[in-house]
Amino acid sequence: MIERTPDPAKECSPRRGVERTGNPPSRIPVRRVGAGAIIDPYDFPSVSTSKRHVSEALSMPKVLFLDYSRGVEILPGIERLCSESGILKAISRGDSVAVKVHMGELGNVTYIRPAFVRKVVDLVNKRGGRPFVTDTVTLYPGARDTAKKYLATAAYNGFVKESVGAPVVIADGGGDEGRAVAVSNAVSGCSLREIEVARGIWEADYLLVLSHVKGHMISGFGGAVKNLGMGCVTRRSKRDQHRANPALLDDPRCDGCGSCVQACPARALSMRDGRPQRDPEKCDHCGTCLFTCSRNALFWERENKERFQVYLAHAAAAVSSRFGEKIGFINFVQDVTPHCDCAAPAGRPLFPDIGILASTDPVAIDKASLDLVDKAHLMAADKRLSGPDKLGRYHDVDSLVQLRTAQELGMGRLEYTLRIL
Repeated sequence: MIERTPDPAKECSPRRGVERTGNPPSRIPVRRVGAGAIIDPYDFPSVSTSKRHVSEALSMPKVLFLDYSRGVEILPGIERLCSESGILKAISRGDSVAVKVHMGELGNVTYIRPAFVRKVVDLVNKRGGRPFVTDTVTLYPGARDTAKKYLATAAYNGFVKESVGAPVVIADGGGDEGRAVAVSNAVSGCSLREIEVARGIWEADYLLVLSHVKGHMISGFGGAVKNLGMGCVTRRSKRDQHRANPALLDDPRCDGCGSCVQACPARALSMRDGRPQRDPEKCDHCGTCLFTCSRNALFWERENKERFQVYLAHAAAAVSSRFGEKIGFINFVQDVTPHCDCAAPAGRPLFPDIGILASTDPVAIDKASLDLVDKAHLMAADKRLSGPDKLGRYHDVDSLVQLRTAQELGMGRLEYTLRIL
């Protein structure tokens, strides 16, 4: 779904590679494509126009796209993207602005570059906002499971006040500092009753969500919705979501070695009759047991992975409800690795770098990101991928569950128009 605004005096078509002059026609052709529309004042002249199609397209959420294939300069492009998308317009002078970004696991190298974050911070400052760069601690043990360890990892990865131009704050402190928000109008069997939004994020006046689009073992992909639902909440609310997707035992593969029991940080596993048994009251669902097992005897079931996405969307809706219209989204569709920024390493990028998107609609921007990924050339993969939802297919899950659920919860729309800069 593309809305392209040409230079009225001179336009070079990226599809035809020729320059054309003149004014666009007064009647704008609209071509229906999937769930949305391509609007282009020059192309597709044979397509008939109807006021209904134009009206439908113009009513869809707008997503702006900085297309790397056009040889754009990225830092000036980010400024233009923020300006023309209007995502910063709701920032009032003096507003505290949480710039939410995943600052990368220790050993990961494909997170959003600090220079890109700095550019966004500078633009917030120009609006009169008071930005701080923020994230929350992890559920799993490692280099980001406390505020102190996360700040050290962030510094190692290049995120310090001097580089990003704003304080770096771990929004949930030690992992349990949050504000409870009731989950209302739950759908698809979600049993969540409340979500704890990280205190530092809750107290901000405006939330600007910067997301690296990439694959994810459970949700298929991670983008704006996942950054909201998992990245903006306390450790308790992370655990409550992951409970929808427990690690299951493939008994014939298990040799009873007990390595998972020894590795469990919550002491939730014990050996009985030569097999690990879980205490559900103690389990944090951090996945340590699954990654420790050398025989792959523990696994995540597809049905549960999709159930997890339902919970994720409810958490995202709870976070976004705090901010109303004072929220914006930027998706970086580059370094699209098979695994998330929590992984070290996350794998080789599967696709060429595609570009950056901006919108006020988290569902639309994620869907647009996935559509662009699906159209991109597959560079490297250890499995064949075809058809739509390539990242979901890579991880044997329908990654659109989170977006369909978010749409049902009123967070945004799967239909959109995409304007190329």
